[in-house]
Amino acid sequence: MKVLVLGATGLIGSHAVQALRATGCGVTGFSSREADFTRLTSEQDWLPLLRGYDAVVNCVGIIREKRAGDFDRLHRAAPVAMFAACETLGVRRVVQLSALGSAADAATAYWRSKGAAEADLRARRLQSTIVRPSLVYGDDGASSIMFRMLATLPLLMMPMAHGAKVQPIHIDDLAALIAALVTAPEPPRELAAVGPRATSMAGYLRDLRQGMRAPAALVLDLPMPLARVAAHVAALMPSSALTPESLLMLKHSADGGNTANAAPAAALHGRPLRDPAQFAQPAQRIAAVWSWASVLITLSMAVLWLLTAAVSWFGWSHVESRAWLAACGIPAFAQEPMLLAAALTDATIGVLLLLRPRRWLWATQLALVGGYTVIMSLFLPFFWLHPFGPLSKNLPLLALMFLMWRVSK
Repeated sequence: MKVLVLGATGLIGSHAVQALRATGCGVTGFSSREADFTRLTSEQDWLPLLRGYDAVVNCVGIIREKRAGDFDRLHRAAPVAMFAACETLGVRRVVQLSALGSAADAATAYWRSKGAAEADLRARRLQSTIVRPSLVYGDDGASSIMFRMLATLPLLMMPMAHGAKVQPIHIDDLAALIAALVTAPEPPRELAAVGPRATSMAGYLRDLRQGMRAPAALVLDLPMPLARVAAHVAALMPSSALTPESLLMLKHSADGGNTANAAPAAALHGRPLRDPAQFAQPAQRIAAVWSWASVLITLSMAVLWLLTAAVSWFGWSHVESRAWLAACGIPAFAQEPMLLAAALTDATIGVLLLLRPRRWLWATQLALVGGYTVIMSLFLPFFWLHPFGPLSKNLPLLALMFLMWRVSK
C-alpha cells in the first residue's frame, strides 16, 4: 500500500511512519514543513497531494491555538476538505487521529473541532477509522518529558491531581495500532486507543517515578480557584500546555471521559499493551531531575550574588571591609572604589543569571570566586577557621559553578 501520513514530524506521526514502513507499506510523510495545513481547507487543495495513495493517516493536531480559529482550521476545515478529496479520488482507507472526549457539542473548542471532523467522516463513503487516544507517552514527547520532570519533584501541587482520570498509552503501541488499522482487511470504524489501565494524574506520576526508580514524592491537589489563576498566567507563555481550556478538559476528565475499555485495542494489537509503570526507565531519572535542578541552581546563585551585592554595600560596615582590603595590600584611596566595583559586579552577575544565563557567565563566576578564595587564603587565612565557613563554603559553590559551566550551552 502507498500511505500518506499527515503531521509526520510530530510525536504520533513520526512513529506511525516507522510502524507503517515496518509492515512493508510505501510511506510518504507530509508535515507543516511542506505546507501550511491551515490553508488547505478546500477539496481542490488536497486533490494533487492525495493522488496515487491508497491510504491516508491524519496525525495533524495542536493542543493550543497560536491564532484564534486554529483549532477549527486544523482539526475541522482541513480534515473535512481532505476527506472530500479522498472520496473523489477513491482513496481506500482513512485513519483519523482524534481524542477521547471529542464531540460536536463538547465543552472546549479543541474537543468540538475534533468532534466536527469525526461527524463529517462518519457520513462519508470511506473505509475509515477514528482513533481516540488518551494521554500518549513517548520518550521524546514534550509532554512526557514534562511529566517525567514533575514526577521527580519531592513536592508538587497540580490541578485535579487525584480527580482527573487518564489511561496512558505508549507511543509504540499507538503507532502499531495505526499500522494495523491501515493494513487490516476490515478495520473498526472507531477505536479508543488507551493503555491497559486507567489512573489519576497523581497515579501516572507515581508510575513514571516507579519506572525511573526515583524517590517517593507528595502530590497534592491545587485548589481550583488557584488553578484557574495559574492557567490564565501560564497561558501568557506560548509554550505552556496549561491554559484555561486545558484546565477545563482536565476537569471534565474526572467523570471518566478520558478513559475507555482497552480490550479492543489490545485485541487489534495482538499482544499486551505496555503498562504505564513500564514507560519510564532508570536512565531517564538524572535528566528529569536536572531539568528542574538546573533552574533551581541558577536562581539560587542569582539570589546569592544579589544579596552579596546588597549586604556588602548597604548592610556591612565599610570600616571593616576597608580593613580587610588593607590587609590584602589595597591602598586607602582605592578601597572605597573597589568596594563599589565589587558590589556592582556581584549585582550584574545576579541580574544576568536571571535574564540570560550563559556558559561564559558560569566561567566568570568560577574565576571570580576562585580568585577571591585564593587571595583571602593568602592574606586573610583566619576565614578558614571561622565557624560559619565563609571560605570553606566556597568549595561546594565552586563545584556547582564548574558543573554548570560544563553542562551549559
